[in-house]
Amino acid sequence: MQLSFVRAVTRQGGAFTREQALDICSPAELRARLRRGIWRRTPWQGLYVDGELPDDVPALVRAASLWLGGDLLACHTTAASLWGFDLRFPEAAKSEPLHFLGPADIDNRRLRGLQVHPSSLGTDDAVMIAGVWCTPPARTACDVTRLGAPIDALATLDAALRTGWCTREELNAAALRMRGMRGAARLGRLIPLADRRAESAMESRMRWRFLDAGLPAPDLQIEVGATGRRHRLDIGWREHRLGAEFDGHEAHMTRAQLAADRDRHNWLTEHRWTLFHFTAVDVYRRFEPMVAYARRYLLSPTVIMAP
Repeated sequence: MQLSFVRAVTRQGGAFTREQALDICSPAELRARLRRGIWRRTPWQGLYVDGELPDDVPALVRAASLWLGGDLLACHTTAASLWGFDLRFPEAAKSEPLHFLGPADIDNRRLRGLQVHPSSLGTDDAVMIAGVWCTPPARTACDVTRLGAPIDALATLDAALRTGWCTREELNAAALRMRGMRGAARLGRLIPLADRRAESAMESRMRWRFLDAGLPAPDLQIEVGATGRRHRLDIGWREHRLGAEFDGHEAHMTRAQLAADRDRHNWLTEHRWTLFHFTAVDVYRRFEPMVAYARRYLLSPTVIMAP
């Protein structure tokens, strides 16, 4: 294989065009290499990737960048997937377009599996990760937060902080640049509440339901200890001895895990803690009763307060 071709493919992140391939082989050889998996087709006609590359988002984004051409960079949920805080469910991620950002005068257009956006903030702050130019992590998190579903907003900010790619100060700076843009007010409300200690997106979504309902902000990862034992709660209100946990895989617990969980619950009850367990159904569909349970305990004068 010609060294110039290898260098070009390496420079392009493993993607290359049909024209580039035909510079080193015949159409029949190209088809044979595709059949043998040496090269792999992409969703865009006349564009291929090295078959040794993993079939993942970065490879797909690098191919899309080559197909689009120009000085475009990944943004929104596409950039979030590269930074490690894209919270979409896999089915949704596969069905939605890849997002790219260009200069302010570029046409806002949708192409095959791609969405190109003009940027009023410019693209001079582009950062490269996994071989792809994209919006910086703080800007990416703020874009997803202000433009995405409200229930995912706090979870996105929590996840962005948890990755370590950005700080709260950087989120605040990015939000300041977006003042007046659609959804920017949401950033001002949620950035102060974002917390890297949240261990899962569903835990963050549960916490957001309580906050959105006007309840006091719960603490995270509460440690409860006594009589030589210590247990940690997802979120809770320490002064009320009230905790809330998201149960994502309870149905798949082993007998030993289920027994340990029940022993933990009984121990907390014995030490005057009330612990609620909620599932995805509660967070997404039955959130009003979920919030009502917590509100009754937080506002009831009969609740035993922690010493």
